[in-house]
Amino acid sequence: MYLDKIHSFQTGVSLEISTSAIRDLIADSTERARFLELVQIKRPEDIHAYLTVTVHQGAGGLMKRRSRWARDIRNDILAGKAVPYERFTKLFWRDIDEEDLDGDEWHQHFASAGFAGEITGLLDKIRSAQRALRLSNDVLIRMNWDFLSRVILPKDQPAF
Repeated sequence: MYLDKIHSFQTGVSLEISTSAIRDLIADSTERARFLELVQIKRPEDIHAYLTVTVHQGAGGLMKRRSRWARDIRNDILAGKAVPYERFTKLFWRDIDEEDLDGDEWHQHFASAGFAGEITGLLDKIRSAQRALRLSNDVLIRMNWDFLSRVILPKDQPAF
């Protein structure tokens, strides 16, 4: 299990990747603004925007080692606040010949098939919620679904 649990690394860092925002989105999906958000999720990478990372231990050392990439999120991480997953992963950028224990552990742990499998499982839950909305007895929800399913968003258009 990779999501919603604390992971401890050899570098002294322990962190958690939370799915609470996506669970809230599913629960609130019948609200007008949230409905559109849920409909737009189609791919595993769309879920990343809803994940957050909280560093529970070792934040000081991590920020010292990752200082080149931590400018925007340093204070939040040191304060124990949740930061967007997409921004947190940028901490592990490195030069190809650089030795990086933090990056090695991060990439081995969260670039694994197990993590991808959990993201896929989360996407299945989202698709199930989308199907429930599509089959809803609420006429307004069905009308919105029909309209939004025909809208082509810029990220869905082919490049060529």
